[in-house]
Amino acid sequence: MNKAIGIFGGTFDPVHLGHRYILEAALDAVEFEKLFVIPAKIPPHKSASGMTEPKDRLEMCKLAFSDLPSVEVSDFEINSEGKSYSYYTVKHFRELYPDMPMYFIMGSDQLLCFDTWYKADEILTITGIISISRDNDISCAELEAKASALRTEGHKIISVNVKPMELSSTFIRDAFKNGDDPSCYLSEKVVNYIKDKKLYGYNQDLSNDKKKLADYKDLIKEKLSKKRAQHSFNVADAAVRLARLYGEDEGKAYIAGLLHDVCKEMPQADQLALVNKCDLDVDDIEKSALPLFHAVAGAVYVKEILGINDPEIVKAIRYHTVGCGNMDKLSQIIYIADLISEDRDYKDVKKMRKYAEQGLDKAMLEALKFSISDSVGKENTIPACTFECYNSFIKIRKKKED
Repeated sequence: MNKAIGIFGGTFDPVHLGHRYILEAALDAVEFEKLFVIPAKIPPHKSASGMTEPKDRLEMCKLAFSDLPSVEVSDFEINSEGKSYSYYTVKHFRELYPDMPMYFIMGSDQLLCFDTWYKADEILTITGIISISRDNDISCAELEAKASALRTEGHKIISVNVKPMELSSTFIRDAFKNGDDPSCYLSEKVVNYIKDKKLYGYNQDLSNDKKKLADYKDLIKEKLSKKRAQHSFNVADAAVRLARLYGEDEGKAYIAGLLHDVCKEMPQADQLALVNKCDLDVDDIEKSALPLFHAVAGAVYVKEILGINDPEIVKAIRYHTVGCGNMDKLSQIIYIADLISEDRDYKDVKKMRKYAEQGLDKAMLEALKFSISDSVGKENTIPACTFECYNSFIKIRKKKED
C-alpha cells in the first residue's frame, strides 16, 4: 500500500500537547510519507483580532514537531490571501501529490460539524478524513454514526478512538492571562519561545515600571522588620548578580528576590489562609510546618494582591525555601541568592558563594545537600518536593559525568 499524505490544520495559538496527541494518533493509524501541519492565517470561524502573529504560530509549530521526521510544518495558508478555507488547502496538496492517498486529520468535534464547512462535499472528493476522538461529550456511537453516513457516499473516513485529552489553546491562553503556569501542557521548546517573545503576557516587564518598583520597596519596608527588609534587598541584589552571570532576566530576578519574603512576618493565621488558596502543589508536610508557610503564602500574595502574573516570578517565590523537581533557572537563582546574600553569616556561607559562581547545577546540589543535612540535624520534616529537587540535580550531575 502506498504511503499517504496527511494534512493537519488549525490555529495553533499556541500549539500544545493536545495537538501532538491527535497527530501521533494519526501517525499510528496510517503510514504517512509526509504529514503537513498547517497553521491558519485567518480561520473561517474566527477573527484575526487578538490572534498571535502567524509567523510566531508557525515557528511554535516547527519547534513542537521538530522531532517527528515525517512531519513538516507548511506556511501555505499563512502565505495565502484571505481566510484559510480547508478546501483550497486540500486542493493545493492534491495538485502537489496527485497519485497518493490523502487524509485530512481532525478532532471528532469537527467531524460532527463537517457538513457546515465551505465546500465540504468537494473536500471529500479530494481527500479522506481521519477523525480522532477527543471529547468525552461525544460518544463513540455518535461519532461512528456520522462517519458511516459519510462513508455511504463513497468517502474514505477512518475513525480513531483514543482516550480523550481535554485541552485547548483557549485554556492555555487564559492560564497565562491569569498568571498561572500551563507549561506542563506545552513542549519545552514552545515554552522557551513564548518566554523569549513575551507572548500571551508571559513576561510582565515590571523592571521598567519605576513606580511599581518603588511601591514594592516601600511595601517591604512596611511589612518587614528592618533586618528582614535589608535581607530582602540583599537577596534582590544577589539575584541580579546571578541572573547576569547565568543569562536570566535581571529585572525579574530583582523583583522575585525583593518579594521572596514578603509574607515572612505576616500573622500565622493569615499565612495559612493564603497557603490554602495556593494553586501550586502544597503537600501535608508543608502545611504542617510554619517556617515553610511564608514562601507559599508569598506566591499567592504577589499574584492576588500585587497582580504579578508572571509564572516564573510566582514560582520562584513559591519554591525558594524547599525547591522542586524540574526547577527553572529563575527559581534556582532565587533559591541560591537567599543562601548567599550579604547578610548571611552561617559557617559555610563563603563556600556557598563560591559554588554560586561555578555553575547553577553545582550550586543547587550543594545548597540542597546543606539544606537537607541541616533539616535532618534539627529533626525537621522535609517535604517531598525537596527530595524531588535533590534527585533531579543528582541526575543532572551523573549525566554530565557520563
